[in-house]
Amino acid sequence: MRIDRRRLGLIGTLAGTAPWVIMILFPTSAPRRVNWNPVRGLADILTGDPRDAIVQMGGNLAVFAAFGVFGPMRWRLNAWAVTGLAALGSAVLETLQYVLDLGRVTAVDDVLVNAAGAGLAAALARPWRRPPRPADGAVECPPGLRP
Repeated sequence: MRIDRRRLGLIGTLAGTAPWVIMILFPTSAPRRVNWNPVRGLADILTGDPRDAIVQMGGNLAVFAAFGVFGPMRWRLNAWAVTGLAALGSAVLETLQYVLDLGRVTAVDDVLVNAAGAGLAAALARPWRRPPRPADGAVECPPGLRP
C-alpha cells in the first residue's frame, strides 16, 4: 500500500498545527498586553528562568513546525514560502488574540519565532520529503510499462 503524499501533507499539517492554534486562542483570565519590541521580548524570555525560556521558545518554534514539515508535501512550497506563510498565519493569530481580548500577550517576537520554526522545519525536512531514487544501475520503468 502506497501512501498518498499530498493527503499525508494535509493531514500532517492540520494534525500538527491545530492543537497549537486551539491553545493560542484559548482565553485566560489575565489582562491583554501588547509587546511591539521583539528584541525586548526575546531578551526578557532568554534572561529569565531557563525552564520558562525552553517552554516559551520551544512552543513558539513548534507552532507552525508541522506546516514546515508537511505543507510542502501538499503544496509546492519552498522553505522561504513556508516561512512567509507561517509569518502571515502567526500575525493573524496574534491579531485575533488582541481583538478577541483573550487575556494573552500579543507580541511581535512570537510572529518571528513561529515563522522561524516553520522555516527551520521545512529546511530540515527537505531531504526526507524527496521521492526515493532508484538504486545505482537500476533503470526506472516508464509509468505506462510498470507491472
